[in-house]
Amino acid sequence: MSEPLIRLLAELPAVVPNPTRADQIRRICRARLAQQMGRASSKRTSAHHSNIAEVWRPVVACLGVAYLTEVIVLALRVYSPR
Repeated sequence: MSEPLIRLLAELPAVVPNPTRADQIRRICRARLAQQMGRASSKRTSAHHSNIAEVWRPVVACLGVAYLTEVIVLALRVYSPR
């Protein structure tokens, strides 16, 4: 950094934490986290949602493996010496 910039930075006042503001932010964050935890727990109790996820995860995994296999086969066809 240049010398004038360092001098300007040295002249800046030190930051003093505001305890009232910190407590307010902490309360807001905790309230939002509690709200999100409530939403997450209500979603977990839904049996229908979990049954759909149990079906689709293996299907998506199989499709991904099939796609990757086809890409590898195609790449081998293109780049293999004849």
